Amino acid sequence: MRVGINPSKLDPIVPKVFYHRIIIPVFIPNFNGYFQKILEVYKTCLESARVSQHSRSAITVVDNGSCTEVRTWLRELLDQGKIETLVTQSSNIGKVDAILGIARSCREDLITIADSDILFKNGWQEAVEEVFLNFPDAGSVAPFPISRHMYYFSSSVQKAVVQRRLKFAFEKSVEFQGIKDNYSCYNWNFDESYDTILPVLKKGSSKAVMGSGHQVMTIRREAIFKMPFHPCFIKISSKSENLWIDMPIDDSGLWRLSTLDTWVDHMGNELTDKNLDVFSKLTKNPKQPEMIQLPQLNARPITLFEKRFYSRVFRSIYESRPPAPKLKIHAEQDGVL
Repeated sequence: MRVGINPSKLDPIVPKVFYHRIIIPVFIPNFNGYFQKILEVYKTCLESARVSQHSRSAITVVDNGSCTEVRTWLRELLDQGKIETLVTQSSNIGKVDAILGIARSCREDLITIADSDILFKNGWQEAVEEVFLNFPDAGSVAPFPISRHMYYFSSSVQKAVVQRRLKFAFEKSVEFQGIKDNYSCYNWNFDESYDTILPVLKKGSSKAVMGSGHQVMTIRREAIFKMPFHPCFIKISSKSENLWIDMPIDDSGLWRLSTLDTWVDHMGNELTDKNLDVFSKLTKNPKQPEMIQLPQLNARPITLFEKRFYSRVFRSIYESRPPAPKLKIHAEQDGVL
């Protein structure tokens, strides 16, 4: 029997409070081997995200089958209001499936997906949002540049350059120590003569870098629904992020971009003194921005023929560099180059 009226029916509208959602998956099944010192890394990641975020953003953590101690810690973060949402899986359903399942339910205009070993710096959020505002067909923006990602699922950007909707030039990075540090953490060899020369796009007076990785990036909500709806069934790597996230953004005609400066650090599975020093200098972001008004998307899907054609034309006009020096990547890494 129902008595009275549900109060929600008298006030049915849910207000939109946030426009930027930050999704971070966490998986620590135990504290052995690779995971021995990783809890402090994840704590640093989540706290840096909390401190650096502005008031129009919210953090969602996906517990992807972690052990009891980690679950207790994450629940404490939720109860303390340090994260806005906690989703708990009883077992590991895979990184991509965990992320995309949550991302599709988000109502925010921008959705950041980040590995749980990312150290966010003050200003990262504002930097990526500025790129979205100034580059109307940006589908994703990473808060750090890597020159070698220039041709990684960036056919739609090449098309825009050839059609003169964007200007392009190689430019020397004025702040490449951050790039070098991230290379070091990934066990990539850094070649200053090559890796400090960034493929820079220009629209009006605004600049961004062509291409990006997928360790951390902000995605327009519309782009999430261009990604496959069928499950991935892969725990991690094995090109799951390439095929479920990166390629669909490019295929839909959207631009995969990065910021000119390095706004995040990659920590790996063990904190370094430098990580701790960077973290100690973070200050709480006091900004309370108005709701964002993103430019209207005009992108259309790019065909395989267009990919090949515009890539050939782009390289013939702009690519005068020698081949990239070969990276000495550990065999277990899932390369994206």
